[in-house]
Amino acid sequence: MKLNLLLIASTLALSFSALASEAPLEEQLKAVELPGNQAPTSVSKEKLYVYQTRYLPLRHKSEVSLGFGQNLTGPSFFTTRQFEVGYRFHLNDTWSLGFEQSFVSNDLTSDGQRLFTQDHIVPDMAYARQRSELTAGYNVFYGKLRFSADSVLYFDQYIALGGGIMMMNTGNLGAAVGDVGFAFWLGQWGSARIGFKDYFFNEPSRSSSFPSNNLHAHLDLGYIF
Repeated sequence: MKLNLLLIASTLALSFSALASEAPLEEQLKAVELPGNQAPTSVSKEKLYVYQTRYLPLRHKSEVSLGFGQNLTGPSFFTTRQFEVGYRFHLNDTWSLGFEQSFVSNDLTSDGQRLFTQDHIVPDMAYARQRSELTAGYNVFYGKLRFSADSVLYFDQYIALGGGIMMMNTGNLGAAVGDVGFAFWLGQWGSARIGFKDYFFNEPSRSSSFPSNNLHAHLDLGYIF
């Protein structure tokens, strides 16, 4: 009996001695704690990537649009505007093919009106009545604009190049077409395109022809299906 009590007393003494030799728990945790601005070594050596799929996948989607364009570099005697009807087929998220038909209206500016009123002269200049164009589009980059925690607008910055036919009052002319701007995606079904489009062509005159360009600012609203 005395031997058992002696063994128990010895065991308890050794346990208390071991506990007393250990550092407090708080000090042990601090010993393995990392600085607040430093990642673990195994994590800091890794490359981290973030990948987010498109909110609106464009592959094999069709887009029809109606729009309005204002000529910024037309003749000083005319103010030119156009109503646009377009169709675009998206081959994938990056490339697309587009066709557009524009119906052009021409009005005399204050200079042209003064020439007509005072001298009874209508400016003898070529002007467009309609335009037809075929272009290939390329989405340069995809991004988003966040307005609030729950409101996000997705967009693509695009460029498009192609050719077309200018139906002038003097006859039909071939033209090169360039377009650059932003396509904003309105939910899963809509689009709004804002950009600048330029038509390059040889403008005819009575004696010869000379290179010319018509730069348009345009806004197009579309439906995607």
